Amino acid sequence: MKFIKQYWLVLPLFMLAVILVLNRTFSQKNFRYDAVKWAEPSATGSNILTEDQIATLSGEILLISLGNEASIDRQFQGNTMNINPESILEKTNLMRIRKNNGPVILYSGDNSVSARVWMVLSEMGMKNIYILKKIPA
Repeated sequence: MKFIKQYWLVLPLFMLAVILVLNRTFSQKNFRYDAVKWAEPSATGSNILTEDQIATLSGEILLISLGNEASIDRQFQGNTMNINPESILEKTNLMRIRKNNGPVILYSGDNSVSARVWMVLSEMGMKNIYILKKIPA
């Protein structure tokens, strides 16, 4: 009895932790990892757009140029951001992306850079993010 009085606060917290660990161990539906769900558009190719498809999108389009080598058409100059790929997770950049009321389109001269940034943003739960694929001239 003295043991219970001495550890009355720690004991319920320990029991709760044990219950959560057992629940996680024996249950397949709780605490699921959702990377497969977030990466699905990448597997199906529904996250890739061409310049012609941009006109069909509704809402305020935000075009993000990743790196200095990316050249953007004149029609998108007003709705663009130039961001270094390494600084995409900075607070100001994330706030601007989240506040945009419409699709966010990522563009880089190297498609793998756009794909990596898309994966990071989509795993953070952001939706309506696309990769611009330029058609070779």
